[in-house]
Amino acid sequence: MAALAGTLVAGLLPYGAATGLFIIGAALSFYFVRRAFPAMWLYSVWLAAVYALSFLGALVFALTASVDSPLVGPVPLFGAAVVLLELMAVYVGLALFAEIKSIRDFRTRLSIVAGESPTEYARIGLWTLSLIAFFVVSNLSALLFVAWARGAPTLPVHAALEALLIALAMYVLYVPEAAFGKVPREQKEAVRGPEREGLLARVAAARARAEAPPDAARATDRCPVCSGALEFVERRCPSCAVPTRVGWCPKSEVHVIDCEHCSHAVVYGKPVCPHCRGELREAVTCPSCRTHAPLRDWRGAAA
Repeated sequence: MAALAGTLVAGLLPYGAATGLFIIGAALSFYFVRRAFPAMWLYSVWLAAVYALSFLGALVFALTASVDSPLVGPVPLFGAAVVLLELMAVYVGLALFAEIKSIRDFRTRLSIVAGESPTEYARIGLWTLSLIAFFVVSNLSALLFVAWARGAPTLPVHAALEALLIALAMYVLYVPEAAFGKVPREQKEAVRGPEREGLLARVAAARARAEAPPDAARATDRCPVCSGALEFVERRCPSCAVPTRVGWCPKSEVHVIDCEHCSHAVVYGKPVCPHCRGELREAVTCPSCRTHAPLRDWRGAAA
C-alpha cells in the first residue's frame, strides 16, 4: 500500500524527479504485490490493464470534448478510439471475473465430490461489485485529471479517487487469495480446458479406490440395495457387439452395473454414484469402445 501510495504521489508531482520516482514506486509496488499475493499476483497485471485502458479511453474522450476545434472534436476516429479502449477494458475485466468464478466453481464441485461438510463455497458478490467499481472509478479519475490539467480545482478529488483505486485493487486481489490460496496446476488446466468433468471424475475415482478396502472386488455379486445375490446376464454393446455383464436383483427388482468412474456396483438409473459421488448417466458404458447406451439398447448375448 505504501509503495502504491508513493507511486500516486510521484504521478502528481509536476517537475523534476517525478518520472524516476514513479518508475521506482511502480517497481516496488509490483515486488510487494507479488510477495503479498503469491497465488493471485498475476491478476494485478489484469487490473493494471483495466486501469490503463479505461483511463486512456476517458482521457481521449475528455480531451476531444474539451477542445473547441473542427479538426479534433467532430472527427469520428477519436470516438471510435474511445469506444475501442473502453470495450477492451471491459473485456479484460470480464475475463478476470470469469477466471475467478471458474476457480470458485471448480473448488466447490471438488468439495462436493470429496463429500466435505459444509461444502466449500466462496461468495464473490461483493468482489464483483468491487471489480465494477474499479472500472468506473478509473474513468472518473481520468475525467478529473483532465479537468485539473485545464485549471479546475479537482486535484484533491482526483487524488482521493486514485487512493480508492489502490484500495479496490488490494481487495480484488485479497479475496481470491484468502479464499483459494495457491491454485494447483491440475486445477488451472481443468478450469481452462474442456476436460474439467473428466478431471473431477478421475479425482473421485482415485479417492474411492483409496478409501476402498484392499479386498474390494471390481464387480460385486451382491445387490447394493438389499445385499441379496445377483443374477447376471450378458448383454452385447449396440455399437461394437462386445458382451458385458449386467446384474439383476430379483428381490429389489433393480439392474446393477459398474460405476464408470470407480467400478463399484451401482443401481442402474441412479444419478450419482454413492461411492465416489461421480455423476452417472442412465446408460451402460461399453468397456471396449466406451459407448454410452441405454440398457434397453443392449441385446442379449445369444441374440
